[in-house]
Amino acid sequence: MSDQEDRMFESDDDDMVTLTFQGAARQGDQDDPRPFDLADVPSSVEADDALPQSKIFECLFMSQDGGHSTGRTWEQTKVQSVNLSTLAKTFKKGDKATAINFLHRRSVLRLDDDFYYDNEDEMLAWDASHHFLDFCLVVGGSIGLHALLPNKVVDHTFSIALNLCLPARLFRPKFGKLGFDPTGCMLAIGTGPSCEYWLAFCPQENLDDLDIANNVPLLSDRRHGDTRLSSSHFRMVVMFLAYALSNNPNLPIYVMHRYGTDDDLSAWRIKDVSNIYSQTTWDLRLTDLQELHHTIASDWDEWVADAPRAWKQDGWLLSRAPVAIACRYGQNQPIATATDQTHALEAKNWHAERSYAHIRYLSVAIATDISCLRVKRWEEVPNEEIILKHGVVYDSPDPSLREEVDLDHLPHRDPDTRRENNVYEESGRRIPRLHGKSRRNARPCGLLVNLETISELFSSYIPDHPDAALDEDAYAGEQGSIPSVSVYPQAFLRTMGHIQCDAVLPHFAPFISDIRRATSRRPRIIDLDDDQPLPDEYDVFGSSVDGTQGVPPVIIPSACQFYNEISHRIRPSAALHDVQQGRLTSALAGAYGNAATKYTHNARVRECKMGLPHQKYDNKISLDDVPRALRLENIYIVQCDSIKPEKRNGIHRRSSRPGMVASQHLPSPQTPSMRLRFSCGSLIDYVITFSILTCPLALTPVVALPPSQAFPQVYQWTTFGITSLLERLWAHQLPVLEAGNKPRHEIVELCSVLERTLAYAHTGNARVIASQLMRPLWLVQSLLEQGLPTFAPSVRLATSISNPISISSADWPTSDNLNVPAIASKRSQVLTYGNDHFEARLSAYKAGFHIELSINKLSPHVFLQYSTQERHCIVIALVALRSYVADVKTLVATAIKKECSTDSKDVDMDVDGAGPNRDKDRLKSLQKWLACDHPLGYKDKAYEHLLRAIVVDPNDFSDGLPNSSKEKLSVHDFAVRICAMTRVESPGSIAAPLILTAPSTAVFRMAYARMLKYTPAHSPAAAEKCIQRAYIIAANNLQIQHIPWHASNPGSRSRASRKAVYNSWVNLGKSSVLDPASSTAARNATRPIDMAAEAAKKAQASDARAPWAVESITLQSLPDFFARDCLPDEFALDNIDCSSDSMLTEIYEWVFANFDREKPIHKIALLAGIYFSQMLPDIFWDSKDKPLSRDMIGERAVTSVIRAMPWTPNRGTRKGSTWKAQFIAMVPAYIISVYERDSPLRDYFAKRKAFPGPWNAKNSAKGIGSFNLVRMGLAKARSTRIFKGGVPLTDWVLLTNEELAAKHRELMGFLQDRQYGPFKIAVAFFGLSKAVELGVATGTYTNHPAMSSIALKKRPSPEPDSDSEVEIVEELTHKRQRR
Repeated sequence: MSDQEDRMFESDDDDMVTLTFQGAARQGDQDDPRPFDLADVPSSVEADDALPQSKIFECLFMSQDGGHSTGRTWEQTKVQSVNLSTLAKTFKKGDKATAINFLHRRSVLRLDDDFYYDNEDEMLAWDASHHFLDFCLVVGGSIGLHALLPNKVVDHTFSIALNLCLPARLFRPKFGKLGFDPTGCMLAIGTGPSCEYWLAFCPQENLDDLDIANNVPLLSDRRHGDTRLSSSHFRMVVMFLAYALSNNPNLPIYVMHRYGTDDDLSAWRIKDVSNIYSQTTWDLRLTDLQELHHTIASDWDEWVADAPRAWKQDGWLLSRAPVAIACRYGQNQPIATATDQTHALEAKNWHAERSYAHIRYLSVAIATDISCLRVKRWEEVPNEEIILKHGVVYDSPDPSLREEVDLDHLPHRDPDTRRENNVYEESGRRIPRLHGKSRRNARPCGLLVNLETISELFSSYIPDHPDAALDEDAYAGEQGSIPSVSVYPQAFLRTMGHIQCDAVLPHFAPFISDIRRATSRRPRIIDLDDDQPLPDEYDVFGSSVDGTQGVPPVIIPSACQFYNEISHRIRPSAALHDVQQGRLTSALAGAYGNAATKYTHNARVRECKMGLPHQKYDNKISLDDVPRALRLENIYIVQCDSIKPEKRNGIHRRSSRPGMVASQHLPSPQTPSMRLRFSCGSLIDYVITFSILTCPLALTPVVALPPSQAFPQVYQWTTFGITSLLERLWAHQLPVLEAGNKPRHEIVELCSVLERTLAYAHTGNARVIASQLMRPLWLVQSLLEQGLPTFAPSVRLATSISNPISISSADWPTSDNLNVPAIASKRSQVLTYGNDHFEARLSAYKAGFHIELSINKLSPHVFLQYSTQERHCIVIALVALRSYVADVKTLVATAIKKECSTDSKDVDMDVDGAGPNRDKDRLKSLQKWLACDHPLGYKDKAYEHLLRAIVVDPNDFSDGLPNSSKEKLSVHDFAVRICAMTRVESPGSIAAPLILTAPSTAVFRMAYARMLKYTPAHSPAAAEKCIQRAYIIAANNLQIQHIPWHASNPGSRSRASRKAVYNSWVNLGKSSVLDPASSTAARNATRPIDMAAEAAKKAQASDARAPWAVESITLQSLPDFFARDCLPDEFALDNIDCSSDSMLTEIYEWVFANFDREKPIHKIALLAGIYFSQMLPDIFWDSKDKPLSRDMIGERAVTSVIRAMPWTPNRGTRKGSTWKAQFIAMVPAYIISVYERDSPLRDYFAKRKAFPGPWNAKNSAKGIGSFNLVRMGLAKARSTRIFKGGVPLTDWVLLTNEELAAKHRELMGFLQDRQYGPFKIAVAFFGLSKAVELGVATGTYTNHPAMSSIALKKRPSPEPDSDSEVEIVEELTHKRQRR
């Protein structure tokens, strides 16, 4: 579904839509609950051409030296150092001019010593005693609502809000495990206590077979598609739930028709058969939920069995079962507090929340805050005080290892490391021996991760552990793979920031192994020869046994992330940062909207006037007590089926538990007491305990920033130049908006670039970088390689409010040879103003921008055969016609989607054998047509897909696209109509083929006015002819072969409508002579197998402007196609791999840019390439066929000998000599570049007296060169050195102008002979024998009987058309194949 459909699910139930979706916010504008994920960014700033996050890590270790001399390239620019203190002073003084000037310097940031602490500083007090549950995902293990039901018999406070009006809600958790693919099977059904409730329709086999469920990828792998139910499946589910609720006598819900009034789900509305939608939500008490659970569990199979056959046709209903899922995230709830009383209370809460007997997976995110405070001094706690309070003390928390300690012989600190010597009480809690004393108002340091030491952090080092046995998958996941770490630099610091990994730290592995060994049940393997009674656990699990994989691990460490806790204050989720929303960009771009988006635009402007996004951020961090701790968040998955049955509950008891308080250093990791009774709740608590004990090993890469001096103010200091530019840009553009005018396109895009750069500073996420635009501006290089942003010299930064940032049109980055402007604001516009704005307005926005650029920046690589003035007009016409094509696509798509009652999601759920469904077929064809590069042409079956989408009755396919007027236009007529309706003076009213309300109409008017600048000024008529010619060339380039037309109005007295409609079309080509063979076949065929395909071929064959491909025709029909305006599809630069050498690229690009079919040599070259491709692989010669040198004396003799040599395949290999399209492109390119004196090849030859080595190597490997030019009669040999290549234009020479003209007349004359002309051309190129052989072997043309007989040394048959001659040729073919 689109972003709009995510909020407006297309349903026929009007009452449901009214209750649910009126005024719904668009995606990106609301705070959707989701887990805190560093990889998240809002859709509004997610770039279509974003960099991979791994690129940031790769650039961490790149050299930062830069060039030694000043130049205009990035590599030549000198690198300068700037201290953080300098940026701090600039910010505190409010010196915006200096901050902006820094953006033109290639700078490396240096941290002053007083802005950070060494993490080994003995005056730092570390604490990791605060823990939080940040995410919890509970998945039921059997049919029903087990994940929703509390483990209580009665609870008068319990209530959930059942809401069946949420079909468009996506299942968003990115971590955890479901045990099945959630694609197309998740339905949000309401909310409960701090939870979202979902009903998942899990494949039955995943419920029945634990091995299948356990092998499903984790959600973090992100391999699933759209999770929402299709509309038909949603209706089925609602009808079942209505039925189940109606069985509860305490609820006023009824169902009049159990399965609706018709098997066709679209033929009736749910509100007509049930009152389930009489209100938005239904409040269910505990007894109501229990009743619903029992009904689902007991009646699902029977309800499915009795369902209409049409409902079960796709197999979805038969193969699925409803399973409840509870999801809770973002609550940041404190857990695992320090007292035994709270531990017991937490255990009761876990036990009461739900029964774990029918839960399959429990996924949790456990966060530990690591804080650091610099103390003024340390005070030793007297030993007597410790003994008096705790009695006996030990050197370890583990009873199996510890020994009693005499404190008088154990100093408070280790004399070498200065670390505290830890001691523990009987219960395993650490006893602090040092107390830190700090100032009354001291604040903790801000902590970030040193990204350069990540490899050390995630090394395979495992701390000492008493048991060497260690689960292999306890650290590296179930596949034993190397952890993948993503880094997110903060505040342009480059080497400091946040990290995310798809595994937990290796230091947790021993403790996870302990948990598994202590809690895992034994494998359920039944030995039939054993008479001993089965263990008790078989009573719980029934007769099921484990598969070959054994018992799955109880706990899976899934992922982890480190981030500063301030993130939770400044953004509720990782994607909802104030500076990440692109607010300024959307406020500026909204000026290009229409009346429908005006309200949203005004709201955006008003919001920015109240405060810019970075100013809101400044306000959030202005408090002194903002959180600064480093949060370590681990994701764990508990597989409940692997837990011992008696411990599959939420209650646990323990005899001892280690604790944590503030100390000089965190305690060294020791093994905690194993005298524990485990359960689902205790597993989580146990993991928390271990995370406390192992934190010191993770602190090596941590950088502590003093709060009063640096954190979080460092974000403001380093981004001050960017925020200053944004403030000045907004101040400059606000009067423009208030006056009702539109900002320049460059300003909108530069604003988007600035906002994306600011977003990167706060997130370090590469997905905000629009590389296509930001790389030429140097921002990609500077952010990744240096840290601080640097703008290229082409970007002018002014220190005044007037025009603070600008760039000339000539320097604007473009994406292709036609100077299509690179833009960064697309996502912001779509997400703010909706998809309609993008389809209807953004195309005009891009077109206007493109036209403005084309006026000032003409590409040097396109349409070189025309004058500069004509090229300007053609490029502008191309822009306008591209906008028109986009509008035609919108016209067709909107109408067909409206006609088809089937929701677009059903297309993906279609199953073969389900029976014909024209709506689905039409939507599928529409999708394919929209994906075509040239939707108004024939290439890639565009015509066929369009025909299948538009024509409702397949029996009408043979008539082609509907044409109400039965007329056909030329492309010239099309151009005349465009000009007549869009000219500056006295334009006609808008009618077909233009679309009245479409943006392209305005673009055409703009294009006409801009093209007038490049047309003759003395004559309006001459000017319009120039514009018409530009449209003709552009239409041919875009392969526009048919266009929308107006509908007919037969029998009506009213004036006929001239409005363009989607179901009436007119062709822009004239009829041409069909291939006789194909015409005969068409006459003899009674009914084509695929009428749509046949209609497409027929339309293409009769269209003189239609594109064509050599592979789809025979040489016999070549005369009909060779005369067309367009070149064969194979003659394209894309069919030549020349990327490895710049010289090759220049030569080939020149040839294709300058091809002129009016030049004789260009026509001959193309014809030669087409015929040469038919010879493959026989394009080489055998050395044994080479005559003696004495037989080759003189130019004429050498040339004659070469022309007579047999054509053979390469004896060594046929590699590179079988792909015809490559030769149809390369052979003409070779001939043209050799003959044309202005080509880059001849320029090179004039300087070096030789052809480039890569050029010779590439062509000679494929048999393309001087030798075959001579063989084909397109050059003459002068010496026998040509057998080894020879010196160009010395050992072989080109034809003279007179000889070339004669060759052109000869070949073109053969093309006029439609019967034997194609054969005669082959004779002219390859000689008589090879031409006959080619015709016989391939049947691509008709051999001339008399000439064939001469070649075969047989007399001609008296009956040229008899079959006897054919039999002789076929026998020869057979012999040829054996040889």
